[in-house]
Amino acid sequence: MAKRLAFLLIAAGLIGFGAWRQFGAPDVPAADSARCEAIVAELYQSSPETVATMAASCGDAGMVAMMDARKAGDGASEAAASVAAANRSDIVGTLINCALIGAGIGALGAAFGAARRKA
Repeated sequence: MAKRLAFLLIAAGLIGFGAWRQFGAPDVPAADSARCEAIVAELYQSSPETVATMAASCGDAGMVAMMDARKAGDGASEAAASVAAANRSDIVGTLINCALIGAGIGALGAAFGAARRKA
C-alpha cells in the first residue's frame, strides 16, 4: 500500500509538472514578447490589423527570433538560422515535457501493476 501511494504521488508530480511546462508555462520570457510586440508595432504601424495579428504570435520563440532578425536587418539566411535555432530549443523542451508526462504514466502503471500482482 505504501509503495502504491508513493508511485501515485510520483505520477501526479511528474504528470502535473510536465503538463504545466507544456501547456501552462509561457514559451518566451515576458521581456522578449514585449520586445517582439514593439518591433511589430513599429514595422507595421500603417496596418492595425497586421499589428494585432502578428503581435498575438509574439509568445512563440520563432516569431521573436524572426522579428529580432527583421529589426537587425539580417538577410534571409541569417533570419532563417535564428528562427531554426529558436524552434530547435522549443522542440527539445517539448520532448522533455513529453518525457516527464510519460514517466508519470509509467509510474501510474507501476502503482496499479503492483496492486494486481498482489491480488
